[in-house]
Amino acid sequence: MNKVSRDNSLIIKIITFSILTFGLIMVYDASNIWANYKFNDSFYYLKRQLIFATVGAFIFYIASRISIYRIRKYTKLILIVSLILLVLVLIPGIGQVRNGSRSWFGIGAFGFQPSELFKIALIIYAADFLERHYDKSTKLKEIMPLLVIAILGFGLVMFEPDFGTGLVTLAGLAMLLFVTKLRSRYYVIIGGLAVGFFIFLIVSAPYRFDRIVSFLNPYEDPLGTGFQIIQSLYAIGPGGLSGFGFLNSMQQHYYLPEPQTDFIFAIVVSNFGFLGAVLILITYGYLFFCSYKLAINMDDLYSSLLKIGLTNSIVIQTLINLCVVVGLLPVTGITLPLLSYGGSSLVITLFSLGIISNIKEEKDAFFNISK
Repeated sequence: MNKVSRDNSLIIKIITFSILTFGLIMVYDASNIWANYKFNDSFYYLKRQLIFATVGAFIFYIASRISIYRIRKYTKLILIVSLILLVLVLIPGIGQVRNGSRSWFGIGAFGFQPSELFKIALIIYAADFLERHYDKSTKLKEIMPLLVIAILGFGLVMFEPDFGTGLVTLAGLAMLLFVTKLRSRYYVIIGGLAVGFFIFLIVSAPYRFDRIVSFLNPYEDPLGTGFQIIQSLYAIGPGGLSGFGFLNSMQQHYYLPEPQTDFIFAIVVSNFGFLGAVLILITYGYLFFCSYKLAINMDDLYSSLLKIGLTNSIVIQTLINLCVVVGLLPVTGITLPLLSYGGSSLVITLFSLGIISNIKEEKDAFFNISK
């Protein structure tokens, strides 16, 4: 184990739990007024998020300590279970409908999204598959089984429907394929088909098309589809250099719907201004930099692919969320990793970061870069 890997692993752990701690504070900040109105308990969302964070922290610890090859041993089992759960959640009486999407299992007062599990299961399977077929991955037919499984899982996710998670899942896999030896023309073919398919999905569902229209001109329907993005921009705009301060954002007073979830970054900017936003972005950027650096210095191809794939997924989710909040993308329902309220997403993100920070059984780096 070299010093660079140890240092990067430690930095990943420190940044992860720093953002997580700040996220708990911001969940309370963003939700306390609404929670007090709806549940007569201003700490309602914070208490639930603390439970999610505790479970996630335990899973992070396990994932960062066990051998990655123990995880690899159960690759197919994890994938099969995730696909079965995606089927079960579609069955009325088993899966619960929340916000118009049958994508949840009810577990007491809590819920679980199987699409979040599939997101990480596909990366684990892809890393194993691509490592075993690495020297043969120049041809499309060699990776076709992987693509079929990805499309199958994506199709099940879209039946819920959960377009945001499906998008992150496929985008994370697509980025991982760039590490393979697949010929350039196949990337063009796959990319063209993907773009055409996504356009079809958008125009075939009225609510998705409405989101595109509201993204292009939110003021066309300011009290309907454009309401959330308009209120997000109203939260960000007046924040200035240093913001209004903790608990002082006006947008948490019933203006911005459920600000503790998808749009928590808007509350961060409102409270802490431009300087706070820049600090958060730098922190995320350094987390991703250390994650990629650790990944490419791992002892073998499988570990590198796994860590790169998991990092890709978190990076894409972060970028999409931030772009939505500032009006650069249509609303997707995707949370901001580690900061937003949400149990399934938080636990899976911490599991992913635990694997990324894992430096067990390191030998000579497969991708050898200058230290």
